[in-house]
Amino acid sequence: MPRRSNLWANVEQIILQHYDELKNRRIRGSYYIVREYLTQRLKEGKITEQEFNHFLSAQGYATYRDDLWPSIEKQYGLERPEAKPIGIIYDRGVERPISEFEKVYYRARGFIFVEKADEAEDLKELSYHGWAIVAGQGFSTRLMRQLFKLDGRPVLALHDCDTAGEWIYRVFDVGSRRTNHLKLWLENVIDLGLHEDDASLLALPTQPEAGKFKKFRNERVELSALSVLKVRWGVENPVLAYTIAKMRKLGIRVTPTPEEARDLLKDIVEERVKEAFEELSDKLWELFTIPATAASKFADELSYPDAEIVDAEVPQIADIDLDFDEPIKRLKEVLEKEFEKIKPDVIEKAQKAIDEAELLDEDEYEQKIISKLSDSRILSAIAKLSTPKEADA
Repeated sequence: MPRRSNLWANVEQIILQHYDELKNRRIRGSYYIVREYLTQRLKEGKITEQEFNHFLSAQGYATYRDDLWPSIEKQYGLERPEAKPIGIIYDRGVERPISEFEKVYYRARGFIFVEKADEAEDLKELSYHGWAIVAGQGFSTRLMRQLFKLDGRPVLALHDCDTAGEWIYRVFDVGSRRTNHLKLWLENVIDLGLHEDDASLLALPTQPEAGKFKKFRNERVELSALSVLKVRWGVENPVLAYTIAKMRKLGIRVTPTPEEARDLLKDIVEERVKEAFEELSDKLWELFTIPATAASKFADELSYPDAEIVDAEVPQIADIDLDFDEPIKRLKEVLEKEFEKIKPDVIEKAQKAIDEAELLDEDEYEQKIISKLSDSRILSAIAKLSTPKEADA
């Protein structure tokens, strides 16, 4: 048995020393970062290889997640990294529940389906450029594939480098046995990986493959393993940098065309105008206090006998003739006139922002965003891979 007290003492020291680096990571990503620092301690002889291998095991991760972090929270008051909830979409940087997928679907220029919600959050920057970032619980839902089947917009699949991850992609590519009769496989799906060649070029750490998949492979590499590149190369968002590198390698534009950009901008302007009316919405909320106040006053004005019980049938509101159509119509007219008054100022400010914005052609804008969000070393490493077309040539 490993000398666990020494192992976990070292892990605790690493967490305390690098907490500022770990606190904004999710629990699985933080595990890989700690693993990277623990590798150095193995080289220095501070832990044994047996202890290190225990940390790499499923039991080691469970102890790290479920025992060590709660202990550190209790002893030092340091908050434990958390995992994201399952079933989310990122649209223009906003996190939405998976139930709103259809609403997002109709205004996206493309989709990136991510196996895990943790890594989906890393890609939310791409949602500002029209990509809908979708994360479900492992396999895609039938609704998603039915909608994806309707048009040719690209669907990119990002998954772990393991048997389950490959199957997640294949559900898009060739369908599943349960829905084979529906013919839901897609012509427009692209596999971003993570692939074995990617993991090898980036020297990502491996984990043992899950027991039920041992017959297919011995080792697996999780997307979370990309977190080690933050330690090695100082990459702030390795998942995003990797995704952009793969998109660039496969010839997929990160940024929208001018036509797509105009549609995105129009949607954003609409959202900003709606935000401008939030104060009005708060004021309109006061209207909803009228019924409660009126009801209380009505009830107070009735006379109630002191000594007897009143056995009366109180009439339902529906039985009372209430005609609010005319006052509501007048209120609507008043509000519409007020909207017309502020319209020139709203348009002037929005137009000024558009007129003063930097104008770039497609390639300039693409390069600007890639330089901002990616990493040159990851771009260079992924560029060494051959695409399927290049391999066939």
